[in-house]
Amino acid sequence: MNVFGDIIRLNAKRYPDKKAVIMDDKYFTFSQLNRLSNQLAYGLLSINVKPGDRVGLLAYNCLEYVIINFAVAKCGAILVPINFRFKESELTYVINNSQPKVLFLGSQFLSLVEDAKSQFSTQSQLVPIEGKPLESGHSLSTLMDGRSTSDPAIKVDPSSAASIIYTAGTTGFPKGVLASHSSFLSTNTGLIVEGDICHHDIVLVALPLFHAGGLHMLVQPPLEMGATVILMGKGFDPDAFLDAIERNGITLTMCAPTQLAMIANHPTVGKHNLLRLTKMWYGSSAISPSVLEASRKIFQAGFYQWYGQTEAGIVMVLRPEDHTEHAHCTGREVFHADVRVVDENGNDTPEGEVGEIVSSYESLGMMGYYGNEEATRRVKRNGWIHTEDLARVEGDGYYTIVDRLRDMIVSGGENIYSKEIEDVIVTHPAVKEVAVFGIPDEIYGESVCAVVVRKSGFELSQQEVIDFCESRISGYKKPKRVDFTDELPKNPTGKITKNVLREPYWAGRKRRV
Repeated sequence: MNVFGDIIRLNAKRYPDKKAVIMDDKYFTFSQLNRLSNQLAYGLLSINVKPGDRVGLLAYNCLEYVIINFAVAKCGAILVPINFRFKESELTYVINNSQPKVLFLGSQFLSLVEDAKSQFSTQSQLVPIEGKPLESGHSLSTLMDGRSTSDPAIKVDPSSAASIIYTAGTTGFPKGVLASHSSFLSTNTGLIVEGDICHHDIVLVALPLFHAGGLHMLVQPPLEMGATVILMGKGFDPDAFLDAIERNGITLTMCAPTQLAMIANHPTVGKHNLLRLTKMWYGSSAISPSVLEASRKIFQAGFYQWYGQTEAGIVMVLRPEDHTEHAHCTGREVFHADVRVVDENGNDTPEGEVGEIVSSYESLGMMGYYGNEEATRRVKRNGWIHTEDLARVEGDGYYTIVDRLRDMIVSGGENIYSKEIEDVIVTHPAVKEVAVFGIPDEIYGESVCAVVVRKSGFELSQQEVIDFCESRISGYKKPKRVDFTDELPKNPTGKITKNVLREPYWAGRKRRV
C-alpha cells in the first residue's frame, strides 16, 4: 500500500462483503466503502478539486467522515479535519490558515459557520453532510448521485500531503501539521506490528475522528488489515463505552488516561463482560500509576502505551510484556523509528539523565507546519524533529517522559519535573486529579504550585498536601503553594492545559519559556 486510497481499494478485493465500518445500526462493507468514496471523489473532481487543494471537514464522528477521508485522498487533495469543539475565533483561524476549497459540514455546525464565514479570507464551498444544499451549492448526496463507482484515474504521489491536522493549541492558536501519505502509512505499519492488529479484530473508536488518535490510529490501520471498525458518537460515556465492548465483542480499543480514570471510578464497571477485549491501547497524556493499576484489573487485556506527537508520528510503545517490570516507563522506540534523547547541545544524554526527545523524520513525521516556515525550522532541525518533551534514559532501550520542556520548573537553579510531583500527590486518598507547574518566586525564580481536584466528599488542606509530599520527595520539590478547583482545564485529547492554569500567576511577568 502506497497511498490512503489503496487501503480500501485493495481490501474491496480481499474482503468485499466484510463489514468495514459500523455506527449504530448502519454499516458499509469494504466494497461499499470503496464505491462510495469513488463516487464522492468524482463529485469533488466535478467541482474542480485538484491535487494539493484542501478540503475541510467539520462534523461529529459519523460514517460519512470515513467516506470523505478516502474520497479526498483519491483526488490527491488534502483533508483538513477540524476540531468540533472550536469556537468561532478558532474556526476562523483554521479556515484562514488552510484555505479549503470545500468545507463539509455536519448539520450541528451550520449556524457556527454561518456566523463566522464573514471573517473567512477564502470562499470555501459549503457542503452539508446531511440534508439539502446551501444556496446554489452542493450537498454530500448531490455530489455523489450518479457518479462512477470505479477508481479515479489519478496518480497520487505517496510523498504528497494527505492531511493537515491542527494541534490541540495548548500554547495559543493551533498549528497545522502537514503530513504525507507515506508518513502516515509508515506510522500505520508501526501500529499494526507493535500493536498486534489483525484482520479478525473488532475495533471500538471512542475518540474524535478529527484527532490523529481517532482517524489515524484506530480507523486507518485496522482497515488496512481488513479489521472492522465501530464508531461511537460525540462525547465519552463510560456506560455506553463498556456496553459497546460487551455487546459487539470488541477486541481492541484505545482510551486517553482521563477516560480510563472515569471508567476506574464508575460504579457499574464490574457488571460488564469484557473478556473479549484482548488489546487496550492508551496514550496522549501521562497516566497515574493508580489509574493504570485499576484499569489493568478491570480489563484483563494486554495494555499498550503509545507515545508520539502529531508532528513526529508514533515513535514509542510499551507493550504488554513490558508492563510487568517497566510499567513506570513510557516505552521503547517502535521498531522502525529512530529516537534519541539529547542535551541542549544536541549530544546524547547518558543513562539516568534527562534530555529532550528527538525523532528522525526520514520515514516518520510531518512535512512541516502548513504556512508557517518559521515554526517548522524551530522544530525540524538537522534531520530531527524536536518534540520539546523531556525524557529520562532508563537503559535497555526504555525511556520515561518526565515533563514538557516548557513545563519544567527551574527553582534556584534546580530542574524540577512536574510529573514526578503529580505522581506523588495523586496517590493521596483525597485527590482525584492534580496539575503541577511553576509560579513566580522573588528569590528562587520559580517555585512549585499544585492545583488539586478533591474527590467528592473529602476534605484536604494546602498544608496536608505539602506534608504528604515532604515525606515522599526531596524538600526542594514540594509545592510551596496548593490551590483547589472543581475541574482542571483540558484540551480535546484530555491533556491538561497548564498554560491556562499558569496564566493568572504570571500575569504581567515574563516566564523563561
